[in-house]
Amino acid sequence: MKKKRYVVKPKLKIFLALLALGYFGLSLLKQEIKINQQNERIHDLREQIVQAEDTTAELERLIQYTESEEYMEKVARERLGWVKKGEIIFIEK
Repeated sequence: MKKKRYVVKPKLKIFLALLALGYFGLSLLKQEIKINQQNERIHDLREQIVQAEDTTAELERLIQYTESEEYMEKVARERLGWVKKGEIIFIEK
């Protein structure tokens, strides 16, 4: 007894090939969209890092300034009314 051979029609072959291509094309498109979103997120995070580094540098500069004698003298003069020997203070009414 001979085995029965199934013959796939050419139209069905084309349909299956187009279906497979469509599936892979759609998968590729979804992956490309995810990659673009991740790249945008990386870009945003890098900008945040730069801003944080700038803020850190500014704060470090401010800390160094507040530890200086110039700053201490300024605060003593403004808040505590400190004067050097021989200076005269004029107070406006």
